[in-house]
Amino acid sequence: MTKYNNVNQQVKNAFNKKIPNLKKYTTIFLALVIFSSLYTIYVVHYTSFSRKSIQYSGGISYETYKYGWSKCEEIKRIKPDNNNIQNRIKNPRYVPGTKNVLLKNARILDGIGGDFIGDLLLKDGIISNIVKFEDDDEKRRINVTDDTVIIDLKKKFVSPGLIDMHSHAGVDSWPFLRSTDDTNEETDPLTPFVRAKDAINPSDPAIRIISSGGVTTSLILPGSGNLMGGEGYVIKLRQVSTLSVEDMGINYGINPEEEKEWRWLKMACGENPKKVYRFQNRMPTTRLGEGWLFRKKFEEARNLFRKQNDWCDFASKLSSTNEQLNSPFPEDLQYDSLIALFRNDAKLNIHCYETFDIETMIRHSLEFNFTITAFHHALDAYRIPDVIKRANSQITIATFSDLWGGKKEAFQASTRSPKILADAGIPVAIKSDHPVTNAQYLAFEAAKAHHYGLEEKLAIASVTSVPANALGLNHRIGQITIGYDADIVVWDSHPLDLGATPLEVYIDGIPQFDTPASVLTNFTKKKNHSLERNVDKKNTDNTKERTASSVIIKNIGKVFVDEDTIIESISSLNDKNISIVVKDGLVECIGTNCTNAIDIITSNSPEVIDLNGGYILPGMIAVGTSLGLVEIDQEAITSDGFSPIIIDPNSEDRVIKAIDGLKFDSKPLNVAYKAGVLTSITAPLSLSVINGISVAFKTGSHSVIDSDGTIIEKEAALHVTIGTLVKNDHIPSVSSQIGLLRRILLNALFKSPLRNIYSKVARGLVPLAVYTHSKDEIASLINLKKQISYHGGNLQIIIIGGAEAYLLAEQLSRYNVSVVLKPSRPVPDLWTAKNVLTGSPLTNITGIEILIKHKVKIALGVERTAWTRNLAWDAGWILTNSKGTLSEKEAVALVSWNLEKFFNLNRNKLNQQGLHVGNIANFVAYDGNPFNLHTKIKLVAGGGKKDVLIDPIQD
Repeated sequence: MTKYNNVNQQVKNAFNKKIPNLKKYTTIFLALVIFSSLYTIYVVHYTSFSRKSIQYSGGISYETYKYGWSKCEEIKRIKPDNNNIQNRIKNPRYVPGTKNVLLKNARILDGIGGDFIGDLLLKDGIISNIVKFEDDDEKRRINVTDDTVIIDLKKKFVSPGLIDMHSHAGVDSWPFLRSTDDTNEETDPLTPFVRAKDAINPSDPAIRIISSGGVTTSLILPGSGNLMGGEGYVIKLRQVSTLSVEDMGINYGINPEEEKEWRWLKMACGENPKKVYRFQNRMPTTRLGEGWLFRKKFEEARNLFRKQNDWCDFASKLSSTNEQLNSPFPEDLQYDSLIALFRNDAKLNIHCYETFDIETMIRHSLEFNFTITAFHHALDAYRIPDVIKRANSQITIATFSDLWGGKKEAFQASTRSPKILADAGIPVAIKSDHPVTNAQYLAFEAAKAHHYGLEEKLAIASVTSVPANALGLNHRIGQITIGYDADIVVWDSHPLDLGATPLEVYIDGIPQFDTPASVLTNFTKKKNHSLERNVDKKNTDNTKERTASSVIIKNIGKVFVDEDTIIESISSLNDKNISIVVKDGLVECIGTNCTNAIDIITSNSPEVIDLNGGYILPGMIAVGTSLGLVEIDQEAITSDGFSPIIIDPNSEDRVIKAIDGLKFDSKPLNVAYKAGVLTSITAPLSLSVINGISVAFKTGSHSVIDSDGTIIEKEAALHVTIGTLVKNDHIPSVSSQIGLLRRILLNALFKSPLRNIYSKVARGLVPLAVYTHSKDEIASLINLKKQISYHGGNLQIIIIGGAEAYLLAEQLSRYNVSVVLKPSRPVPDLWTAKNVLTGSPLTNITGIEILIKHKVKIALGVERTAWTRNLAWDAGWILTNSKGTLSEKEAVALVSWNLEKFFNLNRNKLNQQGLHVGNIANFVAYDGNPFNLHTKIKLVAGGGKKDVLIDPIQD
């Protein structure tokens, strides 16, 4: 203490005696310190509202400051430009030990417009080398090591692995169960913070099924129940031994210093969020509420974005490393993905259909200065290309090829949308929205877009290079180029041909299905001349749709008159070619000797149609849709409504008849009619076991009292549903459903008069159409048929659905039970359909092939009303992949006369229609083979219309 006092006194003496000016200098120094402090307070507190919480006083730890500064450095770091990545020599997803593969003599469709013959080397998980053959250059070869697998493809088609930029595989797993549905977090409309990555089930059976269709990469997105649904995740559809979602990720193993690690966000507008939160009685229930919530959340995120920038800006101006900030780096995990969007580190994908919804989202993007990568679904986008171009960057439209009409915002869709958008310079991607459509058939979706006008090269790009670009991954997937990932598909035919199926799929250079090299070399899909690819069609963009009361159709290649009669042209001489003459709606002549009939009607100047060897089919029949009863599925006002629940065996008077609710001139009916589907068998809508009585009617009619025989059969069948879908409080189990049906039929057999519908069914006068997929439920129905037969009845059962029917093929054939497959290519989406066979390359055979082998009576139903127009293609797909077990005639039967027999439509002599002379014309004419996807419908006759429709346009 004494020592301290002595030192203190010495300082005082020095201050007072030896440095007389020190007081003056100290006063000046203190004044400067005070001024500096006040100035700092002013700058921090008053120059920016967002800096009010940032005070320079050393209030946070050095570690917290250091963490914040690291965030700032990450923000200002110049991210790699993936477009500049070249000379990739190894895929970070490469699996050591993977054998090199040389694909020789491949017909390469490179995804960016190229189409050439060449050799392709897959090495280290990338496309290591390509040799393109010129006309005189087939001797060039790629040098390979001795252990390389060499496969001569003999000019089979090879494409890049397909890319699906909108899928819910893994978050909406097959089969559908409550426990596996992780698609939407519907507790709040704004959940940008949830991640698909945290919910993807790598064991979803759909993943392998999808890859069997040639899809190698998918963007897995949250659903569209929320305005901001969360963050998506891009995966390769390659099984990994670890069962790790991280290991499936496209970014697995990359160096973020060399390659940008994109994130992908999902938002949605329009009907879906409104519908979800209306039931919760909370905002948004209108588009007004949607707009406000979007803007509110964007503003909150933008404020945080600005605060982060201000923190980093202020921190960078500190004059000393010892100086710190009072508050930590501002961040909030719930806004992290939106901040990434503002920093251009995330790709924004928006579910949006309507024109004004699309424009609203573009308006938001301009107000808050973020970029929209793609509008998904966007069935109205073709109507507003100029509005789309107002965005601050190029937007991709990721759309359906022909799915439409289930709700109002999808009702004004056009099949020509992809072509219109492409012609306007807007990139078009075709995607699945799996499981809305089965992503296994993504190539088929692109092929349909091509059928409706999208140029072939753009159709291929729509599932390869265009989605790759939209995902920010066009430096490594989506094209066959040296240095790109070895994601390759070897096809059994051109990928845009009907029924095209992969023979092998390579992901990261690894074959996914172990197809023997001998198959890849020697397999040739069986085709006849009429199934060969022919795309040299005359441009029909300016073709006028028109009608005529009388027509002459000449130069017909083949006419399918009925089950027993096929007329085929065998001569190129005009006088020996097949002709059909239709006069005032009736078939006047058919065959090679129609000269007189032609002379008779020529005076009336009929339209002459030259088919140039095309086909004539009977009008097709749709089963399984709501045609005539519903226009827009999700709008009750457009629907007939649902039939009541029946639990009383004596309830015949309560059974609903579909004929009483028919509404004509609807868009769904018009679309079906223009596609040559001239008859619909429609059952009442129901959520119960007893659906009601179906009606068979002509799709082109105007009302049920039309004089031209609108109604073909008033009581086509009694329809029932068995299974989980119709469990309710009154009939809570499948066993009680079967029991109810048994009581109804036995009661009718013993007690009811013949005019009773139940009695007619029990005696075999009216068929019983049962919707079910399960082999066990089908087995119970076969037992029921046996019981009814034992008591003197004659039950005629038609199974509609039938995904597992092939497992009982022998019994179905023995007991004469018919099957209407719906859908025609089943998937294991239901627990009661989990045993389906999905076809090559995953399974060597399909269920329908087994049914055909056992001579089961089969036909095809329609899965969705929107796809009624695809009936001929459904039959063609089965034909093309039947390995020769099905003939063209049998393919036609699947959608025509087989159904006539199942539902007794040919018993009504007052409704004779078809291709016999004197009948009401009821057929569809094609300018080629209807089982070729590139063929067009030239003429539709009948279907309830007296005049024929020429060059129908599918909107």
